[in-house]
Amino acid sequence: MSRLDKRKEPDPEEQDLVEIMPLGAGQEVGRSCVIVKYMGKTIMMDCGIHPGFSGEASLPFLDTIDLDTVDVMLVTHFHLDHCAAVPYVVGRTNFKGRVFMTHPTKAIVGTLLKDFVKVSGGRTDGALYTEKDLEKTLDLTEVIDFHQTIEVDGIQVTAYRAGHVLGACMFEIEIAGMRLLYTGDYSRVPDRHLSAADTPDNPPHIVIVESTYGVSKHLPRDQREQRFVEKVRGILTRGGRVLLPVVALGRAQEVLLILEECWNNSPELQNVPIYQASGLARRAISVYQTYIEMMNDDIKAAFQASNPFMFKHVTHLKSSQHLDDIGPCVVMATPSMLQSGLSRELFEAWCEDPRNGIIIADFAVAGTLAREVLDEPKEIMSHSGHKLALRCSVDAISFSAHADFPQTSDFLDEVNPPHVVLVHGEAGEMMRLKRALEQRAKATDRIRNLYTPKVTQPVHIRHQPRHVAKVVGRLAEKRAATEQALQGLLVRHGAQDSLMHPSDLPFFTKLHPGRVLQRQLLALHKPFSEVRLALEVMFEGTKGDTDLGQVTPGAMQEPGASQSLRVGDAVNVSYKAEECGELAHVVLEWEGGSTSDMVADAVIAIILQVHGGI
Repeated sequence: MSRLDKRKEPDPEEQDLVEIMPLGAGQEVGRSCVIVKYMGKTIMMDCGIHPGFSGEASLPFLDTIDLDTVDVMLVTHFHLDHCAAVPYVVGRTNFKGRVFMTHPTKAIVGTLLKDFVKVSGGRTDGALYTEKDLEKTLDLTEVIDFHQTIEVDGIQVTAYRAGHVLGACMFEIEIAGMRLLYTGDYSRVPDRHLSAADTPDNPPHIVIVESTYGVSKHLPRDQREQRFVEKVRGILTRGGRVLLPVVALGRAQEVLLILEECWNNSPELQNVPIYQASGLARRAISVYQTYIEMMNDDIKAAFQASNPFMFKHVTHLKSSQHLDDIGPCVVMATPSMLQSGLSRELFEAWCEDPRNGIIIADFAVAGTLAREVLDEPKEIMSHSGHKLALRCSVDAISFSAHADFPQTSDFLDEVNPPHVVLVHGEAGEMMRLKRALEQRAKATDRIRNLYTPKVTQPVHIRHQPRHVAKVVGRLAEKRAATEQALQGLLVRHGAQDSLMHPSDLPFFTKLHPGRVLQRQLLALHKPFSEVRLALEVMFEGTKGDTDLGQVTPGAMQEPGASQSLRVGDAVNVSYKAEECGELAHVVLEWEGGSTSDMVADAVIAIILQVHGGI
């Protein structure tokens, strides 16, 4: 069955239903992937993996839908839990839609996922896809700018800044007047290098919003940075090592900017090394330099004097063998959840020394070692399976740039959607956020329906589609009066309907009007004068090449005589009298069309009636 065969017109009973179904990130954090269906269109928002699982178990529940029916995939940013499954869908399934992300997201995704392929290829459960699949994905991926609107087969897509990481965006989709905003991961508070998330130009009917931090409230940025610097100083002062498990790109650059400023202002710390243990982060610095214009005004101004991402106090490590582990230091290592890699290796090496400390600077996902150590257990299990005493200090100071409750509540009050779908949050936090938002809506007298779907649980929201046509060409030359009926051709091109005069088709479309000339011959055994009389009675203004004159019933035409009539300004009727054995007959000719076809049918009926045929 072809893809077109599967594209059925929406059921009239269901065409006003919006279906939203998370294939991941439904009452969980990780493998973000949300399907939106409306008016026969299907959109996939993000497609990531779950950091707490590996192999195919980390994927969204992709077998829940037919991926061949997905029109477009929209990727909000480059974090693995939002993008790492995209090459799997493109390279290993029957997906045939289009893929969009911003310029910096595409640039970083290429670098990030090459490392992901290399690392996952060494696992016992195998790689999800190959570099060839990744190359195919990058070739297929199209880019979109902030505040740009594109159209994909009747779906209008607009990207807005999300303020989460470089290139992160919120996507607004509009189908038949229904506007839906998907925030992805977003932040309404500017930081050292990014602006805050935008407010959409038009109020959405539905918002799909993250609920990562539930009803929690972040410390103000200056207090958070001060607390972070004090914790780092405290660990170094007691002769310890500071481990900062981070995502290689995004928050890592924010933390590096803070450390660089602290070291510049603290001569006593400048002999303490800061290590960035990620080749990926080092390679991606060029991307940050390229897209300075997509950052905030502070960074743009700083860039006029020098490159703020060239850190003079930071040393890049290729591996743990290059680490001079003989005294106090600060090490930023991946991954942020301590599941494997250098961050896990250093944590196991340092966790039994009470002088050392670990600072979790990102959201700790349930089921990971990062979440486990926040509960400060006495022991943890090493990667090799033996127990290690947890004696180092453990602190959580989030720089994850996810919206907290005040941000989310204020944002929803501002855009004021009647329907809100919560995703990307653990069940407990999500339910607390739902209750708090409901109470806020009730207190401010707002209509707000909240939904908290689990993975693969669909949400159905009724929305009446709106049909609008733009009048163009000759029909638009004169302004129409209110409620005036207009007659023309309705042409649909993508999401845009246009009403135009048939002669304007070549100017506004690739279509060209054609003519169908129809002809029908009828034998006639009665005088043509009787036919003329009957047509004159039925159709006012019947015209002939001679005057109708007096009609004598039963009179016959001279052999070979011919006459013609124009009936209803639509049908030509030609009469040929009997001659040389050829029977008398009439020939009807008309140009195909609803009106002329109707006149022709009536003329034929009259002729047959005169003839005695009906």
